[in-house]
Amino acid sequence: MDLQPPSVLAQLPRPLHASQGKTHIGEVYSLSDSKKRKRYEVAVAVDGEAVNIYNIQTPKLVTSYAVPPQSSFSCQPCSVRRKISDKSVVKRQTYVAVNPQKEIKCFVEETGDNGFSAPAISSTSFSVKDSSSPTVFVGIVPTGSEEEEEKSPFDILAVHQDGRVRRLAADLGNQRWSLQHSEVAKISSSYAVQACFIVEFEDAKKALFKRRQDLAALALGDLVNSNVDEPSVLLLVSYPTGSNEIKLSDVKVHMFSVPAKMPSQGRSLDENQKLKHLLTISIPDIKGQETFESSDLEWDFHTGSAGLNLSFAKGFVNFDLSQYKPTVTSQFILENEGFSSLMRISPQSVIGAGNSIVALFDTQYKSIQRSIAIDDIHGSNDSKARTKFVSYYAKLGIAVATKGNTLFAFDLSSSNTLSGSSLKRSRDSLLIDAIGRGIGSSASHWDVASKKPRTDQLSSLGLTSKEQISRWKKLAADLRAASKSQNSDAFDSAVQTYFNASNPDTLPKGHVNSEVTLFLLSFIFALKDTERKDQLSASSSSQLVIDFWPERTCQWLIELGHLSLNSVEIALRRTLKPRILPALATGSFVQALIDADSTLKRLIDVVQSPVIFSSDELAYALKFFLNMARSRSATLEETTHAITSSEENSVDAVAQISEATLQDIFRGLNTTLRKIHIHPLPAITTSIRSTLSRTEIIAMTHHLRLSLATGGYASRFTENPPTPICPDQTTPSLTLNTITDLLNVSIDAVGPSGWISATALDDTPTREMDLIADMKSEISAALAGVEEASYLKGVLREYLRYTDSVAKSAKSAATTQKPKDSDEQTSTLVRLEKLNGADLMVFRSGEEEGFEGDASGKMLPLSLKAVSTDVSKKKVKKSTGEIKTRSNREIGYLRRKAVGKYSFERLVV
Repeated sequence: MDLQPPSVLAQLPRPLHASQGKTHIGEVYSLSDSKKRKRYEVAVAVDGEAVNIYNIQTPKLVTSYAVPPQSSFSCQPCSVRRKISDKSVVKRQTYVAVNPQKEIKCFVEETGDNGFSAPAISSTSFSVKDSSSPTVFVGIVPTGSEEEEEKSPFDILAVHQDGRVRRLAADLGNQRWSLQHSEVAKISSSYAVQACFIVEFEDAKKALFKRRQDLAALALGDLVNSNVDEPSVLLLVSYPTGSNEIKLSDVKVHMFSVPAKMPSQGRSLDENQKLKHLLTISIPDIKGQETFESSDLEWDFHTGSAGLNLSFAKGFVNFDLSQYKPTVTSQFILENEGFSSLMRISPQSVIGAGNSIVALFDTQYKSIQRSIAIDDIHGSNDSKARTKFVSYYAKLGIAVATKGNTLFAFDLSSSNTLSGSSLKRSRDSLLIDAIGRGIGSSASHWDVASKKPRTDQLSSLGLTSKEQISRWKKLAADLRAASKSQNSDAFDSAVQTYFNASNPDTLPKGHVNSEVTLFLLSFIFALKDTERKDQLSASSSSQLVIDFWPERTCQWLIELGHLSLNSVEIALRRTLKPRILPALATGSFVQALIDADSTLKRLIDVVQSPVIFSSDELAYALKFFLNMARSRSATLEETTHAITSSEENSVDAVAQISEATLQDIFRGLNTTLRKIHIHPLPAITTSIRSTLSRTEIIAMTHHLRLSLATGGYASRFTENPPTPICPDQTTPSLTLNTITDLLNVSIDAVGPSGWISATALDDTPTREMDLIADMKSEISAALAGVEEASYLKGVLREYLRYTDSVAKSAKSAATTQKPKDSDEQTSTLVRLEKLNGADLMVFRSGEEEGFEGDASGKMLPLSLKAVSTDVSKKKVKKSTGEIKTRSNREIGYLRRKAVGKYSFERLVV
């Protein structure tokens, strides 16, 4: 299943100053029993406009808070929604850092639990006076205090770029403390905080502190009982400022413990009681990427796996912070890609927006699992706007992103095998899903023109010498030039030159490397984007088309059996890398052949090829041929009437039917029927029922009845065969087994309810009602013909046995004797006669006349076996069954000893 185009959640307001204004999007939490949980909502802060809350599950605007036009925001907002049980009130508190006032602002909204009363909205603010550095993070820390649960169940933590951390009361009326920790102050002159994350201690114990029990004990401090007033863990990511490029080894991660409860005398606390330092670590460098652009880095922390995620324009890196030394667990870097945003959605999966596609990447096996073209994301008027991912909601399976001023939602639940609401873990990072979808190289699979061609490419193409590589490069260059200029003759000549063939007949007919034929198909077929009326439709916008048709090369591919739907899919999949090929609709391959050739000769040649097509694809071709036969038969009648009645329209009418003749249409129809009969009957029934309408199935049934009537199966030996309506309708002829099986299939495809509810066609109300009765009589006549043929075969059994032995004898004689002798021998064994107007072939025994009972040679020999013309070179040992070669001496002896089976020898004494 392909990644579907996203759905629009909301149209966001534009910043007041479009050139300088920004939009910041944060998460919304709920608070219950001192535990915060992420809600299905996002908080959007737009410079100079407002702070809005949007619901993701049921897309709508929940609430909005206006801000002065001169206001701008320095970081993401944070919102908390909780229920106050005593007052039956739902209270929402939204926090933002506002510039240039340098203040932390809180919007408070209280609504009755019944939802009918008007909300009461108020706001409070806290002015920042002890720091000129901008605020880069605003978050909440649960306090866990029971006595003040309803009044102040959490505190606000604000982090500045210079490393200063301040703790504020929930109503912003009181500052608990403001501190620049000594560990941060050491490097504050050259380092700046770029990202902050707050992790609950319960989640930290499961992943971050799983292998570091010493850090867990240090964070708890004097606390004895677990789950009681547990602290929170604060992570600060900082790296040097003043330089456009940095090394990962210069990035430092500070880990602090933030206590839940604050003592009543906060002024007498030292810095470890306010903010306890746990650890400072450096990020290791990665191979192949020494420096990074500082403005291009985006950081995120995955709580479930303790992974610090780094995304940049070329790729993604994950660092495991639970080890004693941070290690790189997964990464993928694409040199030719430019990602606008990357977001981790599972331990091994990342969704990213690149230059041309939005894809779901597997970081373990470095593969693309799902993809969609970036052009399929509509709704934003700004063509230069790039996609930015905001958040991922695992239970809903929805990834939220923005493009310009549009808020989108990517539904990823259909990309997983298990439902997003299931309690089981969904499948993630399986090797079987990554085979053939690697992103190690975005170059074409067949491109060996690069300076360092890959070894597996050379081996798959069978190139072992420099001469073969140079020939392949020349072929690739010639084919690209011919494809660009749409020159089919140059394309055919390049293929013949590569295989050293003087003409198309000398092209190799045996084994040909499939990689070469796939390379040829990549120039012939392509995917074309179709225009859609609904710009936000999730249906596929790609259609399989034929770019151009080199006649001689395509005919050669058809004879080899390499021009098939599976081969075309493989060729397109490799051509479209790194994009994943969307699933082709049923009948797309047949429709591409129909659109490229109105005479249908190409489609018929492909159907007649040795390739076995799926029953669904053949059912689509069958549907097309049936409709063409019905419409063309009606057109012929109208054309005949037009020619006889008027001479003006006769030229146009003849031109309409000159594209595909009835002979070609019925030849394609009968060939398709023969091809589809190869499949199991239940599969044919399912395909025909899902593809053909009831009217088309009835038309197929009538065609099969006509083939049965004109094929000689339902007529007696003594009767003259009926004159067919049109000889083209039964060419090529169908076997009795094919006709009867497909008749049964057509009856099953219509089904009992279809036959019961049969309505009249044209003006004959009894046509369908009497159809089954007519078929029963026709099948009975066919069975009678089979019975008569079986009886006749029994009468002529001795003659048939002798005929088979004569054929075998003539064949063995042709292989051992010269052509001239073979012709003479055949002419002596066979004689043509005419008996009662019938042409007869009389096989003679080859012996001289007068030595057997009948001089004319019409009597069969007693053994019913033809006379052997020569001694076999092989013999079978009777005791062991061993096959041995006769010596020349033994062969000569047997030849001298051989006499006729019914000859006479006269002994003269």
